[in-house]
Amino acid sequence: MLNRRHFLNGALATAATLSAGLHSRASFANGQAAPRALVDWHSHYVSNAEFKFLGTRTQPPKLVKGTDGTIQLDNATTVSAVGGPGAFAPSDIQARLQNLDQNGIQRQLLTHTVALGFDASLPIEEQRKLYREFNDELASVVAKNRSRFLAVAALPASDPVWAAQELTRAHRELGFIGGSLPLNAFSTLAGANTLKPLFDAAQKNNSHFFIHRGPASDRVPGQPPLVVPEDTAYARWNLISNSHLAAGAITLGLTDFLDPYPDVSVEIIMLGGFITHLFDSVIPAAKANGVADPLAKLRRIYLDTGPYSVRNAGWVRYAADKIGADRILFGTDYGVGGGTRGDVGPALQTLDATLTAEQRQLIYFDNTRALLAAKGLS
Repeated sequence: MLNRRHFLNGALATAATLSAGLHSRASFANGQAAPRALVDWHSHYVSNAEFKFLGTRTQPPKLVKGTDGTIQLDNATTVSAVGGPGAFAPSDIQARLQNLDQNGIQRQLLTHTVALGFDASLPIEEQRKLYREFNDELASVVAKNRSRFLAVAALPASDPVWAAQELTRAHRELGFIGGSLPLNAFSTLAGANTLKPLFDAAQKNNSHFFIHRGPASDRVPGQPPLVVPEDTAYARWNLISNSHLAAGAITLGLTDFLDPYPDVSVEIIMLGGFITHLFDSVIPAAKANGVADPLAKLRRIYLDTGPYSVRNAGWVRYAADKIGADRILFGTDYGVGGGTRGDVGPALQTLDATLTAEQRQLIYFDNTRALLAAKGLS
């Protein structure tokens, strides 16, 4: 059997050949002009099921009314809450499609908002019920817009056996391409190893995992502290967030955890935080500790640009130089909250001005074609 690197590199070479002249040939199903990017791989769908569920709660995660009368989400049990409650409402699919059309994005991956912290804050019985309702609702959205959306299932890290069953259902009955998980489940190899039943099912289903920053249940070993010191919290939150992302990337990239799963693709959001900034020290250290080709191991994972496509575009260019632009997926973090999270345009504008033409071709087009080809999709 081909290993992941050979398989995906072969798919990438095939996709590069097929995509020659892509800008002039590709088009939306409804006859619009060639897209500026094939898939936005980092977006969030807020379901009516979640909104209804949160509206009945009296403890975080819960809904509160802001001083301006808007409905806001209080998720104080997660490190994401350092900025206080934020705007929260069910997704407007028509507004989303209109924005995608205006900016030339052909498709979008819809995901559960893992940063809400449900994995850490809700009993597993409530997670199972809520996630199944979320997945069913999301499936109906995708079914009505098959040419515009891809989807991954909401899955609990704290019950990998049930998660494996739900992942299989998502593939066979819902038309999804994989699942979403909280990144802190991968803070250590011990934590990742608890998810083997889920990854065994993922290998059988040729799954794609969307790994988003967020806490996992304390039933998963190795959970890092989520307390943000009050002094300079705005800076310390960024330190904690990017460190957590890098820890997950190290587990998935440098350990042997992914070895039995060559057909499982893994996407870590927001460039894996600090991970590419550590390459110059981590890679020599890995070699000194017996890892023959640490860069090749790290290149088994995909990194997405997420919100960094706007506010840290220089990091995208740096990551492309370090891990290779062929391992980076375009993403915008469209979804929860306001500002640029309701508009994919700024991400394209910033990256257009930051990346080389070759990097843009890979990140906007070729990598998506390679990944979809590896999943038997087009």
